[in-house]
Amino acid sequence: MRPDPLAILERVLAEPRVAYIALVLDTYGKAPGGLLANGLAFTALFAAIPTALVTLGLAGWLVNDPAVQAALAEALTATFPPLADVIEAALVALTEGAAVTSIIGVVGLVWTVSQLYVAVDVAFARIFSQAVERDVVRRTARGFLWVAIVIALVVAVIIAATLLTAATTLLPDASPVPGVAADLLTSWPVLLLLGVLTVGAIYRFVPPLTPAWSSLIVPSVLTGIAIGLLTQLFTFLAPRLVGVASIVGSLATIFIALAWLSFSFQALLLGASWVAVADRRRRAEEGSALAAPAAPAEPGGGG
Repeated sequence: MRPDPLAILERVLAEPRVAYIALVLDTYGKAPGGLLANGLAFTALFAAIPTALVTLGLAGWLVNDPAVQAALAEALTATFPPLADVIEAALVALTEGAAVTSIIGVVGLVWTVSQLYVAVDVAFARIFSQAVERDVVRRTARGFLWVAIVIALVVAVIIAATLLTAATTLLPDASPVPGVAADLLTSWPVLLLLGVLTVGAIYRFVPPLTPAWSSLIVPSVLTGIAIGLLTQLFTFLAPRLVGVASIVGSLATIFIALAWLSFSFQALLLGASWVAVADRRRRAEEGSALAAPAAPAEPGGGG
């Protein structure tokens, strides 16, 4: 008797872990995660340009030292390798007109980063569909708060780059401290840890219904690692792909950056779907435990 493929498939799909994965993919598909990730990629690419302008422009305003701007550009390139050409173009633009470009960058940063947060908030509302979405006013207010956080991080990065540059100038040439510190901050483990922490903060604070830490720790770690691996993969492929598509020049770089952002946001939204399913099950289990009848009192227990 030949085995029935449909029966085998049904048994496989009935396995608890397979059913769990199918539920996560179903949550992602209903959102729909693929379309949302592509939209977030476009928004993030447009937000990257003013962010780079503001970061390098504020360095010029606060420090007025080309070495600090160069160190910042190198740090940004190490953190976001697929956006290296965008960062280099921003540095060139600032050297030609730092004041005007920085003002334009601040206005663009406030708008594009706030709209990026709004887009992420909408995407998470589609995934965490069991909760009520935030209204436009709250989304916009949280978007401006996100801008304030980004600007604070930019200032912190500028201060760190300034201190490292000053240490390089003041300390003896034989001192390895500044170089070791810079290498440590831009090393693969540190960047991976920052990615995991960032993903965890997004999963904790962006959804309309705050999930428990127990529901998001594993998805945050795996998603952060996946995004880090995607970044390294595109860093490896970008020079080779641009070489093949050299006929279109910088346009190829934009498409590569979009592809990297799209895959990264797909990983982020898949992880969010995992968090949504895990937290939904946790709440259901807690609800069923609270609704269960109390155990009967033991004889002679006074009640």
